[in-house]
Amino acid sequence: MSDLSERLHEAATAERAAVAKRVEELREQACRMRDLADAVDADLAASMRLLDQLDEMLGDAPQLSITPSDETLRGQRLREVAIQVLKRHKGEAVPVHYREWYELVVYDGHRVAGKDPVATFLTQVSRAPEIESVGRRSGLYRLRAA
Repeated sequence: MSDLSERLHEAATAERAAVAKRVEELREQACRMRDLADAVDADLAASMRLLDQLDEMLGDAPQLSITPSDETLRGQRLREVAIQVLKRHKGEAVPVHYREWYELVVYDGHRVAGKDPVATFLTQVSRAPEIESVGRRSGLYRLRAA
């Protein structure tokens, strides 16, 4: 034991236990929130696809010509396609979560290379000079204003 009095040592030990418990509770809460956000992102992507289909059916939107490509996207080509998709679906300076953006790219008929395509996608788009992160560790990105 250091130069701390026994009473101070006991108080610090108790405080440490309380803080450690709070850290674990916050970790669990963060995990639940990420799971919820992932579920909302998936629901959003499905609803967007349905909305597009209904708009096409009603004649309110031009028909999409989704022609799946044999090309598996990676590197610079992935960044180019992802930026085109973002411009078409969201426009400039509109924040989008990278998972939603990935879903838009897949919805448009593209495939992303890698063992974990979402991670590959995120790595590549975050390197594009035309893209900027919104907030710190938010997962949100947008096209830089021209």
